[in-house]
Amino acid sequence: MKRILPLLILFLLTMANADFYAQTVSGTAGKKSHDHGSQGDARRFVGYWMGIDPLDGGDSRRGITRNEDGTFSLILRDTVFTLCDNTDRALGTFSDGVIDHSALTSDNLVIKCFNTGATVTLKYHSEFIDKNILRETVTQQDGTPVDEIIFHRVGQQ
Repeated sequence: MKRILPLLILFLLTMANADFYAQTVSGTAGKKSHDHGSQGDARRFVGYWMGIDPLDGGDSRRGITRNEDGTFSLILRDTVFTLCDNTDRALGTFSDGVIDHSALTSDNLVIKCFNTGATVTLKYHSEFIDKNILRETVTQQDGTPVDEIIFHRVGQQ
């Protein structure tokens, strides 16, 4: 219990910060500097997302916000990070996401493993398969598949 409580507090603070940030930048949705799709497509990605990783059964959560310059930021947490010795001691982020053909993409998804100090940089791609359902695909830089998870939206901007 002593080990779980600090992690739970860190997770709750991280999610609260992501929600606060999403609310503070909501006035920037009209900027087009990085939109290759429509403004409606861009706004649809912002929110809090949950899914189950089919590879390891982990509880996967994503917070997506829109930056002032029109790019997107993502913060991700999982209960099992296979790349980090199957622990929950890691965090993933990017702040350069763009809309490309109605998909949110980034070549700079950085996973930081707190248990080993390792850092892994991956490619991120997510697209809608229904109104509030995303398919997230993560690959290595050379395109080798790492994971694919289906997410549903549980909170909006």
